[in-house]
Order: sequence, then structure tokens, then C-alpha cells
Amino acid sequence: MKGAVIIIGSLLWENEENSLNKEQGLIRAEWRKYLDLERKVSIDLPIRYGRKSSSKRCTYTMVFSNSVEKLGQAYLVPYKKDSKNFAEIRKQAIQLSIAEGISTKKYPNRLKASWGAVAVFINKKKDLTELKENWKNEFQNFKNDGYRIGSEKPSITKQGKLNFQINLPDDIDYVFATPVKPELTEYPTIERVAEAIIESKPTYDTYVKENYSNGIRVSSDERLIELIK
Repeated sequence: MKGAVIIIGSLLWENEENSLNKEQGLIRAEWRKYLDLERKVSIDLPIRYGRKSSSKRCTYTMVFSNSVEKLGQAYLVPYKKDSKNFAEIRKQAIQLSIAEGISTKKYPNRLKASWGAVAVFINKKKDLTELKENWKNEFQNFKNDGYRIGSEKPSITKQGKLNFQINLPDDIDYVFATPVKPELTEYPTIERVAEAIIESKPTYDTYVKENYSNGIRVSSDERLIELIK
């Protein structure tokens, strides 16, 4: 089975040199060795700046959001190696969980934390019943209500699946992504995203600038870059 990962932020570019957490930056750089980055493709997704991240000096990072008016652009990146069974698929998911900081030394081998989770989207053209059932078992008693703001649909289902449509290439059987909880009462305007960067001490603009230069885009990006110059 051929798997892939959806990347909407720093998993694509963060390393030991540009990360505020050097250890996590190194982990991410090592994790990317599992990916066929030369075959990454741009993909339209419901993303926006929508989570205030304490690990990034209280600036805003990217979230999936089902209430966006205009889709953004991020990447679908295939794995180098195909998976033979669910054990190998779960191993891929745990490796992503470690890179994202969901699975840690204190809380190892997990696919969900209090603030985020590894979710899957399975190609609707493929009959992968065993994968669907095994994945659902991983998410027993999972609460998804926090993965939204207001009345929008949560970005992840109670069964741990991505809760929006993705146009997967025919050769991709499944794809992972890491929805996180916005933990806000409303999504910030682009002006507020810029203000948080300007107010950060020392100023932290790496996330937004690296996203932009690497082709991860959302509506009003040009305005945001202009505001933080």
C-alpha cells in the first residue's frame, strides 16, 4: 500500500538550525528521510493560521478549518517505501507523531494528545476495510469536539479520520495529517497574526516566512508578509 503525508507547516522545513527547539528540529529533519520529497505535490486544503503556539513564542500556526472561505495550498508528500500491513502503517503514523511532538519520551507510542492527533484519510476508490477497522480501534473513546471553533465541522472525526475532502492521486492509498485544536474563541485576522509576530520577544517570524517561501499559502499571505517586513 502506498502512503503519504499532508504537510501544512514546519514539518516541511524545520531543522536543528532554524527551530526554537533544537532537539525537535533535528527529529523532524531525520523524519523527512522517510519521505520522497522530490515527488511532493501541491494540494488545495482548508487551512488557515489559527492556533496560538506557546512553543513558537505565542505566534499563530496553521490549522485545518472547515469554515475557510478560500482553500489554501500545502503539500502531499509520498513515503519512499510502501507498507505491507497495518503494523507498518501504524509505525509510519507513530514516526509522524514523534516528529509532531504528540508521541514523546513521557507519552510514547501514541497517536493522540490533549492538543492534537495523527489522522488518516483513505482513498475512497480503494477497498481497505482492514485499515479502516484497525484505525477506528486506535481511536476508541476519542473526543473530537475541540478540533473546531463555533459551529464549523471538526477537522477530525471521532474515528480519527480527516473530516474534509481530499483529492488524492490514484496511486496513493492513504494519507496522514496532524489536526490540532485551535483553542480559541474565534480565528485571528491576518492583522492579528502579524501583531503577534511583531509583539513576540525576540521577534519570531520564521514560521510564516518559511511557510511562504516553501509554497505553503493561505488567503491574504501577501498582506501578512508585507505587515511583518
